[in-house]
Amino acid sequence: MKIYDLIGIGFGPSNIALAIALEEKKQNGYPVESFYIEKQPSFAWHANMMLDNVHMQVSFLKDLATMRNPSSRYTFINYLHEKNRLQDFINLKTFFPSRHEFNDYLAWAAAHFDHCCTYGEEVIEVLPEKLGDDISLLRVRSRDSA
Repeated sequence: MKIYDLIGIGFGPSNIALAIALEEKKQNGYPVESFYIEKQPSFAWHANMMLDNVHMQVSFLKDLATMRNPSSRYTFINYLHEKNRLQDFINLKTFFPSRHEFNDYLAWAAAHFDHCCTYGEEVIEVLPEKLGDDISLLRVRSRDSA
């Protein structure tokens, strides 16, 4: 049995942003060991909403990291840079990326945390473990979601 400081149920944008924030805190001497359990077999964000020519309705600046840490390596701008797409995106003259590109950004960020996320697992219960009258930890049980 492995004990983590935090277990996230699901690995969508909120928990990816949390994983990023915790990683950046860890680099600054605040170690939190986290793990994430995702029911889907692989990363997917609104897979049924990936229509052609559909764009986000919020600015790319509201990505996984910019508002909290503009110098984060996990910003949408850095994603574009690493994918050699920054110049092309700038030339679009828009603050609203396509849903396909934003999905690719989210998958890119999620892939950085493959070491602490399991896919294809369904959480079936969360049970308190007591030490006397106090809850000392929570036991999370999951199973293969297939």
